[in-house]
Amino acid sequence: MDERIFQIAEQIAEIHQKAFEAYLPLVEDVCSRTVSEAELSHLLDYLLDFACDEKILVLYKKVCRKYLYVYPRCITE
Repeated sequence: MDERIFQIAEQIAEIHQKAFEAYLPLVEDVCSRTVSEAELSHLLDYLLDFACDEKILVLYKKVCRKYLYVYPRCITE
């Protein structure tokens, strides 16, 4: 039982790492230019799917800081 739980935890960590690798370039792109509110909203929704991971949460906060005053309603919701 303990071995199975450990394997599941490893798989979750791998998924989170793959998500970070996939979202990092998207976040860098979004933070390097001005995007529409719809595009920003979609990215934030996707990032929230993995917000339990600290590295993804850092990406989420980076996007929020960039767009807080541009789209305050989108960020605060």
